[in-house]
Amino acid sequence: MAIVTIGTQKWQDKNLDVMTFQDGTHISEISSSDQWAEYAASETPGWSYYNFDPSNASLYGKLYNWYAVSASDAICPIGYRLPTAADYQTLVSYLGGSNPAGQKMKNTENWLTLTRRTGNGTNQSGFKGNPGGYIKSATAEFWDQGWSANFWTATTASASEIVSRRLYWANNDCIALNAPIDMGLSVRLICTGSTEQCSDGDFNLTEMF
Repeated sequence: MAIVTIGTQKWQDKNLDVMTFQDGTHISEISSSDQWAEYAASETPGWSYYNFDPSNASLYGKLYNWYAVSASDAICPIGYRLPTAADYQTLVSYLGGSNPAGQKMKNTENWLTLTRRTGNGTNQSGFKGNPGGYIKSATAEFWDQGWSANFWTATTASASEIVSRRLYWANNDCIALNAPIDMGLSVRLICTGSTEQCSDGDFNLTEMF
């Protein structure tokens, strides 16, 4: 994992892929649709691989439920935090607005390619957005791997929805969407600490990448 500087911000260039909070507490793997629903109902932190397949981890990281990421002080190392909707807006504005920011944030490979269009971006920003898809709801329906990248923010839209950011294969946008709290999305952290903290990434590296 590396840190990329985009304007005045410092971002991870890969999706989060940890199994423990920073104090060493285990974050449970969710390995079935029924279990995802149970964790949502009990508001228990957890994560899944896309399609419950560990081979997706190296490229896409993990899909976390809201209860794992909302404990942001626990999942984030010193000097890092879950980005807010405002942080993403700063990023998007620096890259020229929602369009073309999405194109500049998408990786140059891994996106869906059809005969008349490629979903790959330019990665001009260095963000390396990969299309890890998402878990649609408490029923744990997996959607959009290869088609979209979806990221939690720390900003609540309502009691039942969180502001998220989405990159999509068929356009150049980075759009804000309200995501129900029972979804599973990817996580990018933003570094607000010193250069040394960002470079060292003071993570609990157990089970990370």
